[in-house]
Amino acid sequence: MKTLPRVGIVHLPYGAANLPDVCRAAVDLCQPVFLFHQATVSAHPDIAATARLLAEVHIVHKAGLSETVGALALDGITTFHDDALDAVDATAAEHGLPGPADQTQPWDKLVQRNRLAAAGLTRVRALKVDSPAQLQLAAQHVGLPAVLKPRRGVGGGHIAMINSPDDINHQLRHREKWQGLMLETRLSNGAHPASSPVLADFVSVETVNTADSNRHVAIFDKTPVEIIHRAAQDGADAIHVTGDITPSRLPAQEREAVARLVSSALRVLGVRWRMTHTEVKLTPNGPEIIEINGRVGGHLNRLLKLTNGHDLVRSALSLAIARVPSSPTSPARGWAAGLFPPLADRHSEVKTHVSAAQLRRLPGVAGVDAVALYGQTPEECGYRMANITLRAGTASELDRHLLTARRHLDEVFGIEPGTARAWYRELGGPLPPGDASSNTLGRAR
Repeated sequence: MKTLPRVGIVHLPYGAANLPDVCRAAVDLCQPVFLFHQATVSAHPDIAATARLLAEVHIVHKAGLSETVGALALDGITTFHDDALDAVDATAAEHGLPGPADQTQPWDKLVQRNRLAAAGLTRVRALKVDSPAQLQLAAQHVGLPAVLKPRRGVGGGHIAMINSPDDINHQLRHREKWQGLMLETRLSNGAHPASSPVLADFVSVETVNTADSNRHVAIFDKTPVEIIHRAAQDGADAIHVTGDITPSRLPAQEREAVARLVSSALRVLGVRWRMTHTEVKLTPNGPEIIEINGRVGGHLNRLLKLTNGHDLVRSALSLAIARVPSSPTSPARGWAAGLFPPLADRHSEVKTHVSAAQLRRLPGVAGVDAVALYGQTPEECGYRMANITLRAGTASELDRHLLTARRHLDEVFGIEPGTARAWYRELGGPLPPGDASSNTLGRAR
């Protein structure tokens, strides 16, 4: 029997792929070898035990990741978590394994901005911020409105929209962690060119990067992001993405413009042998890169599986051993969406009794990955009401399913009409038949 190559996966909780996802994707391709840092095992004691039921597991002790990988003689290494990207890149380079870039720090958001600006691929101005004084100086150079964000952010945390001098003063009063930040021009809001009430003004592009090519295998539309000003810790805004939709409804011309921009950006960063997840804003002046991530996008592979799309996790494992991933043998079919709207109350325990079984009965629901349970804290449920997937045969049918799910989630989680949060207001347009409320909120701009 042929021996499969062994691929190390540096695994952390809350990454873009979970343990079963990786093991399923590895079948007949490679032997997954899960690598856990001791700190991860200490904080999450059950994680290594669960992994050992599925695959080979090793704990990275003080000797470090590079020494562990060398001792195991792995054929490749990858990760599905932003926090591990730099260590994985350095280890791959040290051991001559397929590497993600021919330049240093490709995932540093400030490095990205500077390189894209030098190549004429962005109009955004950006400066590093490591202290209160640097924020004040950066604001003078960058101008307002701007965004204060981590250079290596994870999950939208620690970000603040700086719209006025008062917002700067708020940061000076409340922010405690200053190291590793940047201030950049805030991109202008635009609109999705497709006429749908559920689509936001940004998309994501999933790309297979080999030694000499960048192949975009999926573009996802998005439901609107919720931003609650000054609602998070350390002076930050509470920012929540709320959903993904495939396939994208971008018209051909706009799709080509987005694809060209992303390809050019990836070439400038020298990315190779890595899946990337690039977020692109649809501004009135054309597409603009928001950021480029050296991993697959979270929550996306499940939607592609529903529509016979590309397997992003399997592709990431293939690239780790310098193999060009195969494409689906039959065309994509149907439409799918993931919806994960935020809780209305970020500070109190969940006071409603909602079950996954209830949500599965909604039209178009293909799966319920999570639901906020009675008594959970907002942090325990990820500040989300639920995380569901929906499927439909047409785009208009999917929109109806999304809007029905939106209405139902608000009802069962006790959101009163007229007090709905930003994600609700953005999902404008006519509600499905049977909704007693009139849609007077419209589409927020």
